[in-house]
This record gives sequence, C-alpha cells and structure tokens, in this order.
Amino acid sequence: MREDLFSMERAVALGKISLRFAGINPAVGAVVVRNGAIAGEGYHRGPGTAHAEVAAISAALGGVEKIPPRSLAGATLYSTLEPCCHAGGGKRTPPCTEAIIASGIGRVVIGCLDPNPLVCGKGVERLREAGIQVDVGLLATEAAELIKAFAVSVRERRPFIRLKWAQSLDGRIACRGGASRWITNEEARRRSRELRLEHDAVLIGAGTLRTDDPRLTVRDASAGAEGREPLRVVLAGREPLSPTARLFSAPFRAGTLVLAAEGSPAIESCKREGIPAREVEADGAGLPEPAAAFRSLYAEGIGSVLVEGGATVETLLLRKGLWDAVTVFVAPLLIGAGIEAVGELGVRDPSLGVKLEGARFEPGCGYLRVDAERDPAGAAAEERSCLRA
Repeated sequence: MREDLFSMERAVALGKISLRFAGINPAVGAVVVRNGAIAGEGYHRGPGTAHAEVAAISAALGGVEKIPPRSLAGATLYSTLEPCCHAGGGKRTPPCTEAIIASGIGRVVIGCLDPNPLVCGKGVERLREAGIQVDVGLLATEAAELIKAFAVSVRERRPFIRLKWAQSLDGRIACRGGASRWITNEEARRRSRELRLEHDAVLIGAGTLRTDDPRLTVRDASAGAEGREPLRVVLAGREPLSPTARLFSAPFRAGTLVLAAEGSPAIESCKREGIPAREVEADGAGLPEPAAAFRSLYAEGIGSVLVEGGATVETLLLRKGLWDAVTVFVAPLLIGAGIEAVGELGVRDPSLGVKLEGARFEPGCGYLRVDAERDPAGAAAEERSCLRA
C-alpha cells in the first residue's frame, strides 16, 4: 500500500536523525497517520527522553504530555522498531505499548523487531492482545540498519565499532617518512567527517595524536548542523602525551577523553595538565586493554565509536576481533613503499583472512568509498589466523 510505504519511509528518515542522539539506546523514528495524513511524528533523542512512538503520539495531539483515552481512535502508527513493553533503565520511560493502547490507535506498522530479549516479540504480542492490528516487516532492512549499533551493544555490552581510514590504491596511509596530507581529496575528507556525526565517539591512538595533531571535529560536514560533536578519545600508550596537542587546547579539551592503562605515565601527565583521563585495565604489555577501554566508554553511554587510527590501533582491533564495520576511502594514487593501512594479521592462507560481508562500493569524485561489515561466519577463522601470529 502506497500510504504505508510513504509513511514508513518518513519514519526511517526520522530514525536517521535519531542516530545522532540515541547513544546506547536504539535509533527510532515514528509517524502517526490519521485520516490519510501525517498527524504527528517523532524520533528518539537519547536515554531518558520520550521514545519515538510516544513523541509522535504527543505531536499528533498538539504536544500534550498526558494522552487522553481513545484520542487517536482509528489512527495508524508507523515505527521503525517494535514498541517496548517494559520500563526503560531506572524506569525513566514507561512502556510505549501502554501509551499506544491508551491512545486508541487501531493499527501499528513495525519495521523490525527489537533485538533486546526483554522486548523481542513481546511488544507485538502485547499490542495484539489489546486488539490492535500489528504488521511487521515493512522496510525491514532499512529499519534494521538504524539499530545495528544497538543490536551489538545488547549482545556484547560494548559500543558498535567502525574502523575507518583513507588509503592510496596500493594500500598506503602515508609515505615512508609519515607524510599523509593529503592522500584523498577534500570531497572524500568531507564525507569522512560526515561519518563522525553518526557516531558517539571518535577514537585515535597516541601515535596519530603525535603525527597528525588532529582536531576530530565535524566542521563543515554537510550531513546537517543538528547534533552534538562526538566525544574525542585518545587511546594512550606508555609515553606521556604532549599538552600542546590541539585536542587538549581550550576549545576541545572538554570534549576529549584520554584512556590509558592503570598507573601509566600518560595518566600522570594528563593529571598534571588537567586533561580529562581515565584509567582502564592494562594488558600484558602495560598498554590499555582495548576491550576494557570500550566497556568503559559503553558504561558512559557511548553506543558507537568511529576508530580513525592509525594503523597500529586499527590492526590491534582487527587482530582482537573488536570491530563491526569498516569504511575505507581509496584514492587513485600510488605511493609505493610507505606505511601500510593494516599491519600484520598473521594470515598464512587467504582462506583464513579477515572476512567481510555486504561490501558496498560507492564511487565519488576522485575517490572510491568502500563499506563492509564483519562476517560473523568468518569470525572464528579470523581468530584462529590472528592466534598463529
């Protein structure tokens, strides 16, 4: 039905806005249709705020906080995600199913089910028990794309991790001496900055901090001005960090966090300079354990992390299997001997290489963007390969 498709497409568009605010919660968009026209719409703005369905119902009723009984009798609700049937963490948000039932909405169209075991299928069941017609699966692929990060966090209790880098056609991220500005053109770099808007945090290693001295801002990203700057995270090693780095200057310091191993000189230098820092569990080499670092970020409400390198950090996460997706910007350029985008993974046979799935190739003006995701079926082979190194 054309009205169903149009309304769910609008809900998906709202869900994409929600990606900038959701944090560890799912990104959701919702639309209320009454008498053949959109009466209200909403999206989730993050933990502690109204869920998309309740926001859309409230908007349809002129912004009321308390929903009058049967006030939307005969209306249809379109939601990208199955409405929750349990109170949110700390009971901050009541079940959406009860608000829908109270409003008198007669039909609910859902994009995909909630992967949270507390909800999965139970929200649909509760609505049907109340006599509401429920249809599931319209634009399911698009709806599921919105909650990729949430699905990972529910399953693994850590943020969704996307690895990103720019490279030459022969796989180099810098020349042998370290020069890397610029491998890609301005258009590719702008698209790269747009990615930051879609993540709660951007992470680099101490080597990238010293070599590139980046700001890690969204700057002129055209994906829209609405939305906060992501948290800037530095995964530090054993060495003290330079207090003159741009990330630690007054305009950026408040939105920057250093993660370092317990007792690390990097922690001590940050304390002396008043730079926000946190200790995490150390690995056998006295470096911050990546899994512990990501758990620490998740505990602070970070639901997705964009890892911008450099090669040492990207390779470490690939070896440990701590990643979910990859985005690579490839320039039509040959460098020859230089710094490789990815280091030693211990692969001795192509069949044991790191598997990717769903690869998408998007040609741009003077660059090629490649997006892919981790292949769950290849995860075991990947782990075996890395263990052989």
